[in-house]
Amino acid sequence: MTGDGRDTAARTPTVTVLGAGGGDPDAAEGADLLAAADAVLTTPDVESTVLFYAEAWRVERLPDLAGAAAAVADMIGLGATHVVLAVHGDPASNPGCRALLDGLRVAGIEAVARPGVSVVPPRLSPMPW
Repeated sequence: MTGDGRDTAARTPTVTVLGAGGGDPDAAEGADLLAAADAVLTTPDVESTVLFYAEAWRVERLPDLAGAAAAVADMIGLGATHVVLAVHGDPASNPGCRALLDGLRVAGIEAVARPGVSVVPPRLSPMPW
């Protein structure tokens, strides 16, 4: 610990696979996770929603989940300690997401899924109609 109270010990990297799309539009957890992440990875089908909550410079678009493990490793190698991977739908029901989570855990990375969390734009249009 440094003299200013900050812990300088290395933290275990954390990856959260966040389901974006349907669900409860009042749920704030997804937006909070995106806002707090060091890096955000997203698939094309939810990219525009993710950009409502995370600065574009922290967001990397993946063509699909096939390269997600390598992209997570790259982000952690660059110093990210909390990475969010936003995917369409419920990650718990997606076999690709489950395999990714298992692989990350085997590599010593804390990996969790946030099933049923809704991340939707506050409004789809700024116009009142």
